[in-house]
Amino acid sequence: MSILITVGIIARNEEKYIAETLITLIEQDIEGFLLEIIVVDGNSDDKTREIAENILNSSGINYQILNEKDFGFYGHCFSRNLVIDHSSESSKYIAFTDADCIVDKNWLKTLYKSIEGTADDIAGGGGPRLIAPTKNKKEFIINHFLTSLIATGGNPAFSKRNIKYLKSIPNYNAIYKKDIIAKFRYDDSLIISDDMELNTRMGKAGYKFIYVPGAEIYHRETDSVNQFAKNMYKYGVNIANTIKKHRLFKIKVFLTVLFLFYLILLIPLYLIFGWMILFPLVLYVIYTFFVFAEILFKTLSFYSLLVFLLVPVQHICYAYGVIYNFLFIRPVHKDNK
Repeated sequence: MSILITVGIIARNEEKYIAETLITLIEQDIEGFLLEIIVVDGNSDDKTREIAENILNSSGINYQILNEKDFGFYGHCFSRNLVIDHSSESSKYIAFTDADCIVDKNWLKTLYKSIEGTADDIAGGGGPRLIAPTKNKKEFIINHFLTSLIATGGNPAFSKRNIKYLKSIPNYNAIYKKDIIAKFRYDDSLIISDDMELNTRMGKAGYKFIYVPGAEIYHRETDSVNQFAKNMYKYGVNIANTIKKHRLFKIKVFLTVLFLFYLILLIPLYLIFGWMILFPLVLYVIYTFFVFAEILFKTLSFYSLLVFLLVPVQHICYAYGVIYNFLFIRPVHKDNK
């Protein structure tokens, strides 16, 4: 009997990209299994749903297009739970990618082969986030910055590495055993803290995630520094949700928040301690220069100078998101909407 895999895509106002994403899914080499696609739209005010319907309707693949508003709530976590709940009863795996990704032809087959027949403590697997081709120079640099070896601290989610397991698998490139993810589910009271919070709970319960470097997706990125800043703020809010709920201490998050307070208090600290207090700032400038050098080497583009803006914007907005979450955000419950 063929194995059925449900691929979920959550989207909002993705009319620019979702067609190519769906086409690359339809063209998957699905030898040995069947495929169904579920698109959950975040109440888009563009043509996202219409484009998805037109493409999937002629594909010959089983599909559903859902609008999260029709089910009474909203958010990434709620949408991903809709994928789980509306997947076929015979579906054995739930995979996710994003509506702005280009999926390699062998992506799903590679994920499937990595997880099929694995031990009971393997909950899922995921692969790297590679850079989608683009002629937009700013998007090109921002995407390289987000996947920089130095800027990410060698995070395997953004580059191919020779490792066996990941602490968390990003939901733009992931597959889960359905019986496990259906048991844990996403915490939709947190709205956007989808993969990190879910994977943290699974990890605490003893489950592991396989790293699958051959499962390739190519992720697009914004070309707007303003949107980049908003995204960093959201990531800060996201990680703070997981930290608060699970009472975690993450050194990178702590240092980023500490750096923001350092910048705010830099002048009074300088007046008290003198030139010595500028030492961390000098180290930060050196770090930024190394990130710039890496991206310049990879891109050979004059636009690499944008890194000197992206680095502080990333850290300041991310830290602000963390602080704002701790001070003002409380879980939202569906019965309060």
